[in-house]
Formats: sequence, C-alpha cells, structure tokens
Amino acid sequence: MAPDAVPDAPPDGDAAPAPLDRIEAFVNTRNEDRDDLDTPARLVEWLHARGLVPAGSTATAAQLDRARAVREGIRALIAGNNAEPVPSPRPDGLDPAARTGLAALARDLPLVLDVTLDPPRLVPAARAPVDAALAGLLAVVAEAVALGTWSRLKACREPSCRWAYYDHSRNRRRTWCSMEICGNRAKARAAHQRRTAPRR
Repeated sequence: MAPDAVPDAPPDGDAAPAPLDRIEAFVNTRNEDRDDLDTPARLVEWLHARGLVPAGSTATAAQLDRARAVREGIRALIAGNNAEPVPSPRPDGLDPAARTGLAALARDLPLVLDVTLDPPRLVPAARAPVDAALAGLLAVVAEAVALGTWSRLKACREPSCRWAYYDHSRNRRRTWCSMEICGNRAKARAAHQRRTAPRR
C-alpha cells in the first residue's frame, strides 16, 4: 500500500462487532479522495447490499444529501470518542456543525419502541425505505451506547484520513486506524516539526 494511502477496509478481525460494523462501514464510504455515495443510485445500492432497503428502492437528491449529513454527523460523534480530544480549531477538516446538523436530522428520522418484537427494540418510524434505513442506522448507535460498545468506535486522528475504526485495545487508547500508515505519517510529521522548530 502506498505511504499516502487510506485503508479500504478494516484488517481481518479489526472490524466493529455487528451491528456496529454497519456504522463503521457507513462512515467509511468517504475518505479524502473517494465518496461511495456520490449519486442517489449509489446510495440505494450501498443500502441494499447491506439489507437496509428492499430491491427496487429509489432515492432522491434530498435523501442523498440527508444520508451524507448523517454520515458526517456520525463521523463527528465518533471523533468525540477518541482518547485525546481533537484540538480546536479543528485541523482535521471535520465540520464542527455536523454534530448539530445530525441532532436536527435525528428529529426528522424518529425511532419508536416496537414492543411486539422479542426483545422490544427501537425501529424506524419512517415509511420511505431510504429514510427508514437512515433511522435504522441511528438505532444502531442507540443500541451500541446501551451495550457499551459505542465508545470504542473512533475516527482516526490523522487529519488526512478520519477513517472510522473500532478500538479493540484493552486500554481503549488507540489513536489511528492504522499504525503502519496514519501512525507513521503523524510520527514523521511530528519529527519533522521538531527538527525544523527554531531553537531557543
């Protein structure tokens, strides 16, 4: 893999546990040079491949915009799970309004408790397939919080990456999605800054 590459998928055994792996995969539909959700049709294709919408579903441009906003809002949320807060002003390209935008979108993608299921669980109230799928992803977030797995889903601290990864480490202090790529990149940058910093 090239030194400036971003991983295409988590290494084997490194992915988040189901169903949180859906959130990890959803966030990772975008990196610095690729967006897998670039058209409404591609959004439907991605959701259908994961069993989130039925065959024959369609999406509008507005739903694509909503899906991207949900994705970036979740990316901002998981960045908050990092062991060390990202400094402010943010050097990583994350939109500071994304979290606020997600809060507004969540009101438009309500969940209801379905007590007919065993066990009862939150399900989307929306009827439109794409909106129901987005609400279903938010239900996964709620479930992960309840299970205690949510805090292990993080965003890589490397500014050029921001890839979602699941922190399997015992002390929950993992910093980068890949030590070999992003960790080495950050360490090389820090070493360069130390070498070029003016001496006092």
